[in-house]
Amino acid sequence: MGYPQENWQGYQQPGYATGFDAPRKGSPALAVISAIVALGLAGVLLWETFDLLDTLGDVTSLLPGGWTAMFVAHFVIAGLALIGAVLMFARVIAGAFILLTTGVLAIAAIVTAPLMAEGVGYTLVYTDIPTTLSPTGLYYNKLFAFDIDNLQPMLRLVALALGVILLVISALPPSLNWLRRSRDHGYSPQQDAW
Repeated sequence: MGYPQENWQGYQQPGYATGFDAPRKGSPALAVISAIVALGLAGVLLWETFDLLDTLGDVTSLLPGGWTAMFVAHFVIAGLALIGAVLMFARVIAGAFILLTTGVLAIAAIVTAPLMAEGVGYTLVYTDIPTTLSPTGLYYNKLFAFDIDNLQPMLRLVALALGVILLVISALPPSLNWLRRSRDHGYSPQQDAW
């Protein structure tokens, strides 16, 4: 076989795919990276939630329903991230859409946390609570303050960043093309002479 040649009548030789007819192979890189980002998101959300439960201690039984909803939402999002990552590694196309949904839910959970759990901003502060800020303003102030010494806001900021990254790369065409491609692994079927 050589390069595709056109004959004198302008027709192309058979057996060559060009332009839009060419098969799209896709790349496993984005699919694998999105699965790894999903595993990181699940780990960070679980770490943040368990750290917050540990910080609250015995008070967790006295918390209102919004706090319980926030904890359950974090566990559900982490579970979806794990399921989506496993499906991406198994090359199931539903994994990409589960990870896309997980990215949206992670962003929504971090951004709307002060609306769900009243006073969650106070858990981001160890000692000094500015009296001029509302609890919601305090939450966003501490979330984007980049305070390395304070674990809760840093974990929430990392979860937010991983959610945005997951939202962007989970359903890009190269990873979807790779998930759609058959799993022949480059081997041809065994011939009768073997």
